[in-house]
Amino acid sequence: MYSGLRYSIYRKFPVRLQSMAVSAIASVRWRHESSPAFRKLVVRLQKMQYWPLEDIEEYRRGRLAEVLLSARNTPYYEDMIPEEETVRNDPAGVLKSLPVLDKRTVAQNPAAFIPKDADRSKLVRHGTSGTTGFPLKVYWNRESIDWERALIWRHRLAVGCRFGVDWTGMLGGHRIVPIEQTSPPFWRECPPAKLSYISTYHISPDNSSFYFSYMKERSMAFLSGYPSSLYALALAMSSNGLEYRLRGAFFGAEPLHDFQRKAIEDAFGCGLWDFYGLTERVVSASEFECRNGLHVNWENSFFEILDSSGRDAEPGQTGELVGTSLSNTGFTLLRYRTGDMTRLMEGGCPCGRTSPRIMAVSTKTEDLLVMPDGSLLSASNLTFPFKGMSHIRQSQIYQKVPGELIVRIVPDIGFVDEDAERLGREIQEILPAGVKVVIRRVESIPLNSSGKFSFAVSEVDRETPGPEGPGLA
Repeated sequence: MYSGLRYSIYRKFPVRLQSMAVSAIASVRWRHESSPAFRKLVVRLQKMQYWPLEDIEEYRRGRLAEVLLSARNTPYYEDMIPEEETVRNDPAGVLKSLPVLDKRTVAQNPAAFIPKDADRSKLVRHGTSGTTGFPLKVYWNRESIDWERALIWRHRLAVGCRFGVDWTGMLGGHRIVPIEQTSPPFWRECPPAKLSYISTYHISPDNSSFYFSYMKERSMAFLSGYPSSLYALALAMSSNGLEYRLRGAFFGAEPLHDFQRKAIEDAFGCGLWDFYGLTERVVSASEFECRNGLHVNWENSFFEILDSSGRDAEPGQTGELVGTSLSNTGFTLLRYRTGDMTRLMEGGCPCGRTSPRIMAVSTKTEDLLVMPDGSLLSASNLTFPFKGMSHIRQSQIYQKVPGELIVRIVPDIGFVDEDAERLGREIQEILPAGVKVVIRRVESIPLNSSGKFSFAVSEVDRETPGPEGPGLA
């Protein structure tokens, strides 16, 4: 929808037809999430979060055994997993006997993780953008899709966001409004779901009054998006003295820094709620009304936190989060390394939920990119062109001046000039006029000072007013 032939057609539609197309597409998901079966799953998850520990252990044991037996029928794991009796007797032990799995291994041959008897026509293929280093293709079965969405709704319901009642604005990276559009509306709607897809590519101080008026017109109650996008909107509105009171805002995909939290809370006067998840769907965690760390969604994942030597980290010790999905039997990633660092929190939670808790996860260490007009663009918006690309080992966006983005590419076998041209063209389509895109092939991309990979690095001084910086801080 957001790139390729279909988007080239969509972007030529008048606004009214674009709105109709968006509403029609979004309504398909909305009808499914409004169905009795899906609502029943959400209610079930609401009850499960308070289960006693012995019931949790029994449930996870059974689910993990099914996942392992499904994996036993894949090319990758067929020689690693023992007979069914052994698996059912000690599924956790069998899992821990397996090697950890990294992104590069999956990227080299995703089909090796699909069971041989799987009906591939029922699997949904999805691409990751490679913001943690390596882009890859993953597959979801219907169950894993429903469970992830139901967990998101459990998270939202816990802080008062209701199905089809409270109008919500989505500040994602979708090019829902063509970049070349210069006047409002900078949003498209799905009225049945009371959902607005709000462009993050048009956020600027000059346009902030349009965003403000639209949110007021819709009595918008919640926003959801990348922290950097919420932050950019908060800064744009604050620069013009605009304040809009929300009931809450949801964020994910990036870490939320303290300075961002303060700016967002000041502009919207609401709490912010974190939902940690991955395209690979191996682990997720939710921040609830207790505001006491992230409750791991044990119902859908078997998680580990490993130290640098690969052993289980002690409570309170920081380590890498490793996950195994308990629902995606169509694409079995076992002990998958997320590349994200966190630590297990000790003790129970006063909210009564029995799930383990972890500290906020260090995910994509992204900077806001500064555009020539002073607006701030979330680097997450630029991940979409990478999802359709092949033969890229690593990528990074580097910015030294507002008018130029350097895209560093570590090419894999099969990467050709046409790939570079296509990537540059699709990134250029997202950016405002006057920003030059340079594709630069490199042998390697250095880690940052903390030893992690950064998808985007901006060295532009945001404190400097005028053409050298946005002057919004």
